[in-house]
Amino acid sequence: MEKAIAMTACGGLLVYDLGPLPPAGEGCVLELSLTLEQVRPETRTAVALTLTELDGRDMEYPRGMRTLLVPAHHDEGPRDVTVQNIRFLLPCELSVGGPEGRRFRVRYERQCIDCPAVCELTQV
Repeated sequence: MEKAIAMTACGGLLVYDLGPLPPAGEGCVLELSLTLEQVRPETRTAVALTLTELDGRDMEYPRGMRTLLVPAHHDEGPRDVTVQNIRFLLPCELSVGGPEGRRFRVRYERQCIDCPAVCELTQV
């Protein structure tokens, strides 16, 4: 479903009820989790995940992308942070799997947001 929403002024809060969302047929939900190792204190982390589905010849078909901003922790030193409930909705109509079922490939990466690093730019 799709709805157009317009905002006439900047600032404030816009609340809009999208209305009912009927069932969209059969499918499944792929729920992932991951652990960010050695996250420094007071540092937010961006995570990007891309999901593709593989057919019988290992050809890839895009199925979704998620970007997340993981909030900073406030411990004394670096620690591992677990991110859970990363969901992808996978309608049956898009399946390219055969009788053996559906196969997926996930690519993921992370980037520190609040790094104190400074890059000096030189004029060319």
